[in-house]
Amino acid sequence: MSKCCCNTPGITEQDQKLQEVFAKYRGQQGALIPVLQAAQDIYGYLPREVLEKIAAELKLPISQVYGVVTFYAQFNLTPRGRHTIRVCQGTACY
Repeated sequence: MSKCCCNTPGITEQDQKLQEVFAKYRGQQGALIPVLQAAQDIYGYLPREVLEKIAAELKLPISQVYGVVTFYAQFNLTPRGRHTIRVCQGTACY
């Protein structure tokens, strides 16, 4: 059970939700991608500070976390705009 951080100065509601995600996946193998997905749902993107928290919590090197984030197109390192435009440049789209 996670502690409530509502009255703790400097801890935001988003940080509290991230701690709940950590509690849910603590000790599970292969938890990196679900934790990253949940963190992106919470923050809207994956800022560097969040990646560092995830790496520390999952006891992984930051390089591994960053590698996963940059490998998969579903993750965003910067805030996204209201509308997303995607252009298919694969052979099937020509």
